[in-house]
Amino acid sequence: MKKQEPAAFSELIDLYGERVYNLAMKILRNSTDAEDVFQETFTAVYEKINTFNEQSYLFTWIYRIATNFALMKIRYSKRESVTETELDYYDNRENLPASSQNFYPEQVVLNEELKVELERALARIPEMYRTIFILRDLEHLSTAETAAILNISESNVKVRLRRARLFLRDEMCLYFDRCKEKEYISDDEERTEIF
Repeated sequence: MKKQEPAAFSELIDLYGERVYNLAMKILRNSTDAEDVFQETFTAVYEKINTFNEQSYLFTWIYRIATNFALMKIRYSKRESVTETELDYYDNRENLPASSQNFYPEQVVLNEELKVELERALARIPEMYRTIFILRDLEHLSTAETAAILNISESNVKVRLRRARLFLRDEMCLYFDRCKEKEYISDDEERTEIF
């Protein structure tokens, strides 16, 4: 599709529309904003399809447009401001609790409570790390595709993904530690009731 053909454009929306909307939802966590990004993305695709140079996959090009619109929406609404101190905090997370050593966020069995907790932890990550995590681990894009979408190097993708995973691992370990504490408390209460 190199020109504005309504039938081909409709087919593009059928192919990629749901994925674009879901990506926007993961980044923005707001259905109204996600709908805006969906519309802005496909409006831009329709208007700019003749500029697509086929050096990348059409899917990657569309995802890059959607990601850019979502990130612009975040920046515009100033939902998040990350200071250098916060970034240093995420960069220096080497001393993780012992309980976190065998935990990786991508291995979580996603029941509803864990999904909610992962969403909360994800919301606390600076935008630059959250977007990488969403594209790589939730959308299952390759490092090369993610780099192309965000217009950064593959090594930069790997570094940011590692930092995002460390942060999430630490946050989720805190959650699991709280769950263990609740179990111990309820076990103690049961013992108290028995005696």
